[in-house]
Amino acid sequence: MTDLITIKGLRNGVTLILNDSEPDFQEILNQLKAKLSATSFLKNTFVNVDIGAREALSAGQLASLKEILSARNIQLKNVILNGQKPDEVLKAKKLPPQRLETERSKTLMVNRTIRSGQSLYYPGSIVLMGDVHPGGEISARENIIVWGALRGVAHAGKGGNDRAFIIALQLAPSQLRIAHYLACSPEQYPVLPQKAEIAYVIDKRIIIEEYNSNRNMPVNITCIDK
Repeated sequence: MTDLITIKGLRNGVTLILNDSEPDFQEILNQLKAKLSATSFLKNTFVNVDIGAREALSAGQLASLKEILSARNIQLKNVILNGQKPDEVLKAKKLPPQRLETERSKTLMVNRTIRSGQSLYYPGSIVLMGDVHPGGEISARENIIVWGALRGVAHAGKGGNDRAFIIALQLAPSQLRIAHYLACSPEQYPVLPQKAEIAYVIDKRIIIEEYNSNRNMPVNITCIDK
């Protein structure tokens, strides 16, 4: 059987390198689960995951990856695409215009919590592995995915993209904006949502509904770690 997972100790920590020649990502997840079950030295650690030259992970693939790691008390630190380093991403604004537009089509992955008074912006899409507290703000020119509780302000499609969307495991924001459309939430949610929800624009207004990957699966996005 082809070894689809390589574990290496690099300068920036332990890195799981996924074989990008395997087209079936579920096969990689199955082998990762088996490999982690057979070893214990990664327990209670943070790891990077290098997905190589494959297509960017979808929201569902990312969630499945994180679930397998969490089951072994392993925390996902960064997702690396083509070995790209975070500081290379930050140089995007210095690129010529045609290359800058390419960078803007990518997605920034951040593993942190946005607390009150803090803000995060990226000229592409954002995948946040954490919460947005009340008083915190997250904004992007494209889509926003929060794998945690979104209780602050979120603005997707900043600049006029009304096809952008916002997804959160617990969507209870103080304010939502998509392009120039605005939706304000009740002063207090009686109960936080227990299932992931998606917000998007339809008929010139923002609607929120339970996220269903079979009905409203996001388009593929290219991930950049930070």
